[in-house]
Amino acid sequence: MQFGIHSAFHTESVDLAEFAARCDELGFESLWLPEHTVIPVNPSVGPGGVPGLPIPDSYLLMVDPLIGLTIAAAATSRLRLGTGVCLIPEHHPIDLAKRISSLDLYSAGRFILGVGAGWQPEETAALGGDFERRWAQTKESITIMKKLWTEDEPEHTGSYYQFPPLRFHPRPIQKPGPPILLGGTSKWVFRRVAAWADGWAPWMISPEDLSAGQRELDRECERAGRDPTTTTITVFASISNHWKVRDYAEAGADRIVFTVASTRDRDPFGRIEEIAKAEGM
Repeated sequence: MQFGIHSAFHTESVDLAEFAARCDELGFESLWLPEHTVIPVNPSVGPGGVPGLPIPDSYLLMVDPLIGLTIAAAATSRLRLGTGVCLIPEHHPIDLAKRISSLDLYSAGRFILGVGAGWQPEETAALGGDFERRWAQTKESITIMKKLWTEDEPEHTGSYYQFPPLRFHPRPIQKPGPPILLGGTSKWVFRRVAAWADGWAPWMISPEDLSAGQRELDRECERAGRDPTTTTITVFASISNHWKVRDYAEAGADRIVFTVASTRDRDPFGRIEEIAKAEGM
């Protein structure tokens, strides 16, 4: 089992470079940063797409994850660096592919692309995304990025993006590109992972639901003619919940990522030390 830390960093947080270095020293496998670029003043839905649910200030305050992870990369030598998650429809895929491959280069191949399609319609629309068909747009963007990372003269004609043969550099250190993990628990996520991703990354899921999801992912891989062992499962969990690490491992998790606060009054350094001690790191 691998262990990671997930945290939203902003202007009131502890020093990100120092925090990342301490995660590395303690033996954590990875550090993950979330993404929300803007938050609407009058949102139609709150977190998870729930109408009327307030959006916490932390969603507005967070820094750009790729810039934050670049800071973390410069302060560490072993720690893997993940987006938890990058909202793909809110980016142009060529620009995003460039920033990802640059981060993978400067981190010596330590980047993990955690992918989401977003739950906030006004945010997605403000950044040029098609909220109603956001997963179709996400799939096309991932297809484009894979072309840019692997082909000598990539070109594309699709529903959202078109471009003639291009030259693209640098390519990622990881071949054919960084691992792609899909967030979400919809009935379609397992088919998507089996078809074009490397793993599943559910958020705050119970071990029982994780076990059921793992079985469904295996079935979808078999339908697609893919070896199920070529996919991974990363669970984003709260350190305050009652589920045991052993339960997640038995349910099929390969990695558990614990969410911690980043402000000094919440003692993030103390929290990651507690987790490391509890897990025998």
